[in-house]
This record gives sequence, C-alpha cells and structure tokens, in this order.
Amino acid sequence: MKVLHFILGKANKDRPNGVNQVIAGICKYSSINGAKIKVIGLASNASNEGEIISRDKFDVIVYSYWSFKLYKEIIKSFRWCDIVHLHGVYNFSNIIVAFLARLNKVPYVLTLHNGLAPKMMKFRKRVFDFVIQKKHIENASAIHCLAQEEASEILERCNPKSFIYAPNGVDLEDYESYSKAINSNSKKQNSNIAIGYLGRISEEKNLLNLVKGIEMLNVKDNIILKIAGPKSKYLEKILSHAVSIEIEYVGPKYGNEKLDFISSLDLFVHPSLADVFSIAAMEVLTIGTPLLISRTSKASHFYNTNGFFMCEPTAYGISQGIQDALDRKNEWSQITQNGKSLILQTFNWDSVSSILLKAYMKLV
Repeated sequence: MKVLHFILGKANKDRPNGVNQVIAGICKYSSINGAKIKVIGLASNASNEGEIISRDKFDVIVYSYWSFKLYKEIIKSFRWCDIVHLHGVYNFSNIIVAFLARLNKVPYVLTLHNGLAPKMMKFRKRVFDFVIQKKHIENASAIHCLAQEEASEILERCNPKSFIYAPNGVDLEDYESYSKAINSNSKKQNSNIAIGYLGRISEEKNLLNLVKGIEMLNVKDNIILKIAGPKSKYLEKILSHAVSIEIEYVGPKYGNEKLDFISSLDLFVHPSLADVFSIAAMEVLTIGTPLLISRTSKASHFYNTNGFFMCEPTAYGISQGIQDALDRKNEWSQITQNGKSLILQTFNWDSVSSILLKAYMKLV
C-alpha cells in the first residue's frame, strides 16, 4: 500500500498544532505496519522548494508556495500512490489537490479534524462550507472521523460517501524511555492542589470557565492552576479575570518537559467547548495523572471505561467535576490504571494506523 499525505506544515510533533502530531503518528506507524508513505507539506518557512525533512520512519517534502514545481511533485506522486490522504478544512490547497486527484482517478480520504463542530462554525466559514467545501467533502472516497460524534455533525451539513472511524492516539515509544515514577508519592507533598491544562490557549478551549469553576470550589486546600501552551490574547484575558486563585503560566512544553509537567499535577482538566478526545488528554492517561474532561470534548463514548472523570463545559459543571474528582481520591489509582488500559487498547498510533490501512485497502 502506497499512501500520499498532503498537509499544511512539516509534520513536526513538537508543535502546539495537533494536526502535525496526528500526521506524525499516523505516518510513522503506517510505515512500521508495512505501508510506503510519502508526505508533501506546504509551509511558508521552507528553507528551499522541495526541502526534504526526515521524520521518524518517513520524510516530508516541503514547499513554501504553489508553483509548477509543486504541481509536478503532486502529479508524480499521484502516479506512484494508491490513495491520497488530505487533512483539514477551509483550505483551498486541499481542494486543489482533491480536484487533481479526481482528474488522475486517485481516491482520496479527508480528515476534517473536528473542523465542522458547531462551535467552530462562524459566518464566513458557513458560507465557505456551503459554497465550496460541501461538494469537496462529498467527493471524497471516505471521511476519516476522529470521534463517533464527529460523523453526526458532518451529516448535518453534507452527505459523504462513507466514513472511517479511527481516533487520535499517542506514540507508546515516547513513554518507554520516560523513567520517572508516576504515583502519588511523586506528587508534591504539601497543602496545594495542582490543577493543570496543556494545549492551545484559545477561546474554544474554555479556560475562562475553568478559572471560574475553580473559584466556585469550597475546599480547605489551596489550589494553583498551571497552564502550559503558547502565549495568546486569550491567556491575557484569563489572567485578568482571575480573582481568588493563583495561576501559574509555564509556557509551551514538549518532550520530557511536557511529561514532567503532566506528572507534577494532581488533576488535569481539559474543559474544551468543541474538541475530539485530545492528544493532550491521551498523554495524561498514559502518564497516569487523573483526568477531568468535558463531555463536549467528545469523550462520552469512552466514559464506561471508568478511566477518567467527565463534566459539562460550564463553570458550574467544571466546578462539580473537580469536586467529584477530589472527593473520590481513593479511586484514583484504579481510574488511572483503567485510563492506561484505554491507551494500550485503543488510543495509540499503532492501533489507529492499522485501522486506516485496512480502510485504505477497501477503498483502493
């Protein structure tokens, strides 16, 4: 099986953009599982046209803009590959590549990365979706959904030919070399409760309600909220609205620094208004830190695993979720063990890539 991925970016997993992490994981383990992988990336900061960047088990050929050279690379790749995998929405480059794929009779799969979630659909996006993108989605051989709920949202706007369901995952090899003991004894033994968040700091991530929810708590211990991620205007808004809690902004974290950050927390909260089960939340499950995730992060289909806590994305709902988690500390050991089992069984790139390769074979 020969698979061509066309992406915006360079498939660098050490970036806050989750799409890069998804592509890095899928391509690495698709290669390990026997597929031949080629990735073409469009990134304005390419050092030269056709720059080749070596990733783990695959290469990315990067161009900074559309040109005849990029067009030739795409057409040559169509003659080589069995199937094309495109990523993202509201992207004219994807629409061009999909059109060329149809002309060359190459099937293409499209991952929307939750881009049609109602909370993400502003007016201009709705117009673009109706006028241009709807037909682009319906012409795909299949739509790859990262969550079961995503298919329901897509069907409200268009009628795709078929769906592939395969969630996000983590690279288990990244954790094999991480030797720090992860248990209650490794946490700070003082009266502070460390609650944390890691990821993009933007409005749909709902961190303002997280702050309000923590302020509504009635607990005897001091609570500190630790936030990791790139700076943004929304971060300034969060900091200015905090009244009665301490917030520590620690900047972006990658590699072992990220794992150290997660393991230092008593509770990780992912309060997003519109998300798929995020990679950050999966990393938390892998490390073994208790996780509270909003229902609107498309977590409900996995709640019966008893591997995490779940809440509504309101300030009151988040406050109730944190309180419930703190009241059930005696269950944390079993719940985090269940979370690790969920990672080993479902949320890992080896399992995800196997699902995708089988689906590609059917489409081809």
